[in-house]
Amino acid sequence: MSEKKSDKSKDSYFAVSRRKRKRYLKIIIPIVAAVIVLGVVIGIQAQEHGLGAKIIYHIHPHLNVTVDGKPQTIPTNIGINSSMYKDHSLDKYSTPGLAPLHTHDSSGTVHVESTVVRNFTLGQFLNIWGIDLNNKPVKVVVDGKEIPDFRNHIFRDKEQIILELGKS
Repeated sequence: MSEKKSDKSKDSYFAVSRRKRKRYLKIIIPIVAAVIVLGVVIGIQAQEHGLGAKIIYHIHPHLNVTVDGKPQTIPTNIGINSSMYKDHSLDKYSTPGLAPLHTHDSSGTVHVESTVVRNFTLGQFLNIWGIDLNNKPVKVVVDGKEIPDFRNHIFRDKEQIILELGKS
């Protein structure tokens, strides 16, 4: 008689419901945990790589380049096009696929667009562009004044920068 009683309790409505709930929980709990972990990973990646971040610092210095006394055109899409996007060390300060220091056209306007307010330098822009100035005579004039340490010159809005390479 005790065997029949235990068989009945196994087949009771409540026992069957309890087994179904346990089965569902064995499936649902790992799925919910995976979704939470995925959300955390995506959130961390978004913070590190600027996904969804807003540009809060936006200035436009202007750069003119001369080589051996001849004016040169500044290329379009420096810091955007992969062939002119050599240094990615500042990527965390901008939106994906766009360096915080870049050009949109050949006018010489350098767009400084960052998700944080911080200083950016002419040297950093040259690194992004991939210009090697080692062992070359370089003179930089900013708003009419020569700058001795041009690599560390901090960009300011609307300033006029002349980068002279070779003979001046």
